[in-house]
Amino acid sequence: MRRAVLGLPLLALLLNSDRLRPARPRFSDAVSPNLSDVYAALPARNEGRLGRPGDPLGILFVGTDEQVRSALAAAGWTSIPLTISGCVRAGLKEFFDFQTLTSFPPMNDYRIMGRDQDMNWVRVVRPVLERHHFRLWRTGIVDARGRELWWGSGNYDKSVRWRDLSHIPDPDADRERDFLAETLRDIPGVASKSLLELPQIPRRGANDKGYPFTTDGRALLVELASPPGR
Repeated sequence: MRRAVLGLPLLALLLNSDRLRPARPRFSDAVSPNLSDVYAALPARNEGRLGRPGDPLGILFVGTDEQVRSALAAAGWTSIPLTISGCVRAGLKEFFDFQTLTSFPPMNDYRIMGRDQDMNWVRVVRPVLERHHFRLWRTGIVDARGRELWWGSGNYDKSVRWRDLSHIPDPDADRERDFLAETLRDIPGVASKSLLELPQIPRRGANDKGYPFTTDGRALLVELASPPGR
């Protein structure tokens, strides 16, 4: 069993080799005094393997990098490396140190407008097989109070499809969105949480690996307290 687990990182690298290329610039460098003006223009889905449409997007954070990380860490989420190779190295270290496999298997690379995710977050249920996870992209859009807009997608992975080393997600994408919101209850620094209806979010479909999804077309909007002095 341990030999099989050790072989998984190499297979993951082979399956995702088409995704290993330099990231492109941010979406924009715009400064918007009112982020509600840009919500409707956000991409509806990320890009998966071979550039095919991936998962629906539906997670919005408004805050600085430090604020987002602090709030999610306090809510029990673990940040894992951004690259497949980084996750493999971290996962092997956990494996040989007899720690819970948190970083492995890695999240597959997904992109928005050619850019890899800027944050990966996970809560493990069963090592390797089952987990909560989501990814966030830095949009480059900043409000008048110095808070960035982060746009992301999440899945609850129920098990593994071994033929292509992909996780089988819960088709109901809203459950993971709502779970994330619940974990942020009473977390210091979280100013507000709300559901924002966005017309571009698809109500149903299938991602790049053929897994079906359904949503109600609403995004979770998490606003973090303004940085001091803003």
